[in-house]
Amino acid sequence: MFSTWVSIAWGLTDTARNIYERHSDSVYQIQIIDINSGEKSVIGSGFSFSQKGLFATNYHVVSDVVDTPNRYRIEYHKGSEKKGELFLLAIDVAHDLAILKGEGANTSSLTLGSSNRLKGDRVYPMGNPLDLGMTIIEGTFNGLVGVDPYQHILLSAPLNPGMSGGPAFSSSGKVIGVNVAIEGNDLSYLVPVEYLIKLSRQKADEKGSQNWIEIIQAQLLKRYDRVIEKIINAKLSDEKFGSLKVPQNMLPSGIKCWGDSRHEDLEDGSLYSFGRKRCRSEYDVYLSSEMSTGTIEYSIIWMESEALGSLEFYKKYSSSYSKSLYNSYVTEKEVSEFSCSNKFIKLADHDWKAAYCVRRYNRFQKLYDVSLNLAVLGESKRGHVIRVGLGGIDEKLAKRFLRKLLGGIQWID
Repeated sequence: MFSTWVSIAWGLTDTARNIYERHSDSVYQIQIIDINSGEKSVIGSGFSFSQKGLFATNYHVVSDVVDTPNRYRIEYHKGSEKKGELFLLAIDVAHDLAILKGEGANTSSLTLGSSNRLKGDRVYPMGNPLDLGMTIIEGTFNGLVGVDPYQHILLSAPLNPGMSGGPAFSSSGKVIGVNVAIEGNDLSYLVPVEYLIKLSRQKADEKGSQNWIEIIQAQLLKRYDRVIEKIINAKLSDEKFGSLKVPQNMLPSGIKCWGDSRHEDLEDGSLYSFGRKRCRSEYDVYLSSEMSTGTIEYSIIWMESEALGSLEFYKKYSSSYSKSLYNSYVTEKEVSEFSCSNKFIKLADHDWKAAYCVRRYNRFQKLYDVSLNLAVLGESKRGHVIRVGLGGIDEKLAKRFLRKLLGGIQWID
């Protein structure tokens, strides 16, 4: 059975075989070497796209070198042979890209093409999965997803760990994207090659002169500014949710929403009714193995009960309010403690209790996490809770988002 499956798979790979034979010499394994032990700590893939010694990979493959440069160095390998060392020339954390340069490298290089494909076109990613050696696979182009200009190619193909940073080819052998992420169930993502072309055209200083912290902050804030601006300028549709009219979706191409509910049913032991709408931005920005940020989250909850007494209902209602929505992937050493202020505000012609919390990043001091919790007052056995969390953002931008979201909420019942 296994041999039959192999023969079927390889029967589809004439084009893949030709691409591999023509272009695999320009694709390498990227190794992040722990300087003290001399052994690899992280592996990924990369490729040469210039005879001047320029290589492309993902930022997340080489992020440890930015995070702790005295501990790691970058090497590129072909099979078991070390070909040389690389240093960082330019990064783009918003698109998860990095450009490296080899000292004296003069390698064969790939041609950068275009991600302007039709759905159903064949795509051929190449890389080094699981440290097993160079491979090529076939997949299907399924269009662009996400918010322009921060989009990904949706690919029907099973990328595997270690292939990150490798090239994905069109049938003509030109690079259309860079392998970046695995979604599961044979779905993966590529970074469109246009973002790499743009990064390669930006001026970069010589080795060691970049202030990566400032560059990363500027790129994150620029990304947020563009996304928030799209939200501010969007004409929002709304929907009924409990006693409220709320925005249906703040940014359909970049924020996904889910919902669930339960009705009070004493026979099932359900002593109150509730509904919950939760929305979250699709992609985080990877900064290091200890930190990902750049998220937008918000949830709206309604609760009511006939069976519970006022005190019992208040306990459950208070518990829902006290939970913070923002659950960023960041270690405690990377951020300060949240500083919170509590006050009462007027929203949609009703009184609400509000808890507004902010914390700053320790190394990226222009970046903040912002959390807002709101609970309506004045109802003994009915309530609404709104929770919002934004990660790695400028506080002024966060407040603009909050004004847009809260300004779209109306009380209708």
